[in-house]
Amino acid sequence: MSGGNQNLERELDRLLAAYRDACEAPEPSADFMPTLWARIEAAEQGWSERLWKWANGLAAAAAVASVLLVALQMAARPAPDYYSSTYVESLLAQTDAELAPVELAGVPSMDPGPAERPER
Repeated sequence: MSGGNQNLERELDRLLAAYRDACEAPEPSADFMPTLWARIEAAEQGWSERLWKWANGLAAAAAVASVLLVALQMAARPAPDYYSSTYVESLLAQTDAELAPVELAGVPSMDPGPAERPER
């Protein structure tokens, strides 16, 4: 090895020894790993569980708002009359409105009247 690499290795060994001295060695016990995993899982579940609860609450609020808006829209106006009539009745009503006489100023109506109109 060259002199530069040996110096780097000595510096790394010194740094690792200082780290070992600064940190306590974990006590070996039977429940070391279960305790460690419980701490890791508790840290992971913190933010994700809060996010999941928040998302569920938001979805429930959106569903309630949708139902409320539909109910308000349906209650705001009654159903039009043409929903209760048949297609033929709607066509007859439209045709009668189109055939209504138009009176112009000074021109008599050319409407034959209801008695002379042919039956449909």
